[in-house]
Amino acid sequence: MLKNKKGYVQDFLFFGIIIFVFIIIIVMGARLSDDMNTNYQNSSASTEAKAISQGLADRFVTVFDWIFLSVFVLFGLAIIASMFMLDTNPVLFFVVIIIFGFIIIVMAIIGNAYEAFSDNTAVSGYASSLTVSDWLMTHWVFSVMVLGFMGIIALFAKMRMSSFR
Repeated sequence: MLKNKKGYVQDFLFFGIIIFVFIIIIVMGARLSDDMNTNYQNSSASTEAKAISQGLADRFVTVFDWIFLSVFVLFGLAIIASMFMLDTNPVLFFVVIIIFGFIIIVMAIIGNAYEAFSDNTAVSGYASSLTVSDWLMTHWVFSVMVLGFMGIIALFAKMRMSSFR
């Protein structure tokens, strides 16, 4: 039996904030990696060391783009699983829909903050090079809505078994 089951509101807010901070760190890391590689290419290092540095800088974007997708999917699965573990009454369906509307508003603010960040000329090239991450964040509200409705289905459509109480 789970103790202190408070619901999914904190889970979604935690999810949104963590994903937002993570994408900011990845974009700034891509910029830092590119700047460091540019400085290293202009140094007096050997050609082999320069080639290694260039290879690492080229792979940074691809690797962290897929890491971001993995974190997004795993957090989503964790939210759905935690919502499945909650006991709820079907009478609360409309209350959950209203609360979910407020969560969507907060997630829209986070999505707009990412849009403002990625439109900055200093990082726009780096943000657009992260194709999967940039797509998820520009379609952030839609992504969260899909995840939220899947969670609501898990919350209300589960079978009442004694092992899940």
